[in-house]
Amino acid sequence: MNRFTAGVPPANPPPSLAMLHAQAFPMLDRAMIARAASYGMEISVESGSVLLASGAREAAFYIVLEGYIEVLECEADQAMHSLLVHRDGEFTGSLDLFTDRPNAVTVRAVSASRLLRVSRAALEELILAERELAGILLRAFILRRIGYLRQRPYGGAILRCAARVGEDDPVMDLAVIGGGPAGLAAAAYAASEGLQTLLVGGSLSCGEAPGLDALSGFPGTISGLCDGGLLRRAENQSSRFGAHVLARCTVSGFDGGCYPYRVWLDDGRMVEARSLIVATGRQDAAAEDAAPEANTAWLDGWLDTDDQGYIHTGRAAAGSMQARAYESSQPGVFAVGAVRAGSVKHVLASIAEGAAAVRVVHRFLDASAH
Repeated sequence: MNRFTAGVPPANPPPSLAMLHAQAFPMLDRAMIARAASYGMEISVESGSVLLASGAREAAFYIVLEGYIEVLECEADQAMHSLLVHRDGEFTGSLDLFTDRPNAVTVRAVSASRLLRVSRAALEELILAERELAGILLRAFILRRIGYLRQRPYGGAILRCAARVGEDDPVMDLAVIGGGPAGLAAAAYAASEGLQTLLVGGSLSCGEAPGLDALSGFPGTISGLCDGGLLRRAENQSSRFGAHVLARCTVSGFDGGCYPYRVWLDDGRMVEARSLIVATGRQDAAAEDAAPEANTAWLDGWLDTDDQGYIHTGRAAAGSMQARAYESSQPGVFAVGAVRAGSVKHVLASIAEGAAAVRVVHRFLDASAH
C-alpha cells in the first residue's frame, strides 16, 4: 500500500468494516463543499507544510480540494507514525475540535495542495446551521476516535474493558450512562485513555421513532447522530474494537449507598463501576407550556437535583466537599450535557463537557486509589 492510500481499507474488507470506514472518512460531493465554502477560505500550501501541530491548541478544519494531507501521531520514542492520508473531497478533524484539549495529531501536506480552511469558530457555526453536513462531520469525528486508536502500532482499543459484564471481576473504572453526544464523547475519550469503560447507550434523549429528533435535548442541532444507528454499529463491531457497548439497554436503578456503585439495567443485569458519568439528557415536555425534565428518575434521589431533575454539579451540589467540575453531590458521579443543571443545551457544548469530564474522572480515580 503506498502512502497516498493509507486511509483506504484493505482490498475486499468485510462489509461492516467497509461501512464504518466510509462513515469515518466520507468524501464530500461538490454541493456539500460549496455549502461549506461560505464558512471558510481557500488556501494553497506547499508539500511539507504543517497545518496542525500535535500538542498545540490552535485548531482548524480542512477540506482537501486538490492534493494529499497526512495525519501523523507522535510515538513514545518521538518518531512520527503515519495514521492516514486524506485526498480530494475528504476532510481533517476529530472530536478534539470541540474541546479545550491540545491537538492529538499532526497534520501536514504531503504534496502541493489546495484546501478549504474553516476556523474552529466557523466550524461551530456550520454545525449548527447545516444539518445534513453536520451529521456527516460529527459521525465521522466520533468514529475517527475509534479508528485512529485501532491503527496505533502499540495498541489501544476504544471502549475496551478488562472484563465483560457478568464475568469475574466485572467492576468498570467508568460507566457512561446515555448515548447522546456528551455520552459518546465521554466514552470515547475515557477508553482511549486506558479506563475500563462501559457505555450504556439507551436513553430517552435518543429516540428511534420515525420523525423524532434524535437530539431532542439539543434544539437547533442535527438529527441522526445518536438515533441508535451509530451505537448499534458500535455494538456490532464490539469484538473488532475490543469494546463493550450496550446500545439498546437503558438504566432502571442506581445504588449510591455502596462502593463500587451499582447500576441496574432494564434487562435485569447489574453493573458495578468505580465512577459514573451521567449523560441521559432530558425529556420532551408533555405540554407546550411545560418545562422539559431531566432523565434522572432512575437515580432514585441519590443525587442533588433541581425541581426538574437536572443534576447540580461542582460547588452547586449540596454536600460536595471537593467541588470538582461536573461532579455531583455523590463523589465519583459526574453529570454532563443536557442533564446537568446550568449546562448550555446544544450538541457542541455537550461534546466538550463529555470530553472534559474524563479528566476529572481520572483525578477522582487516582485520588481514591491512594
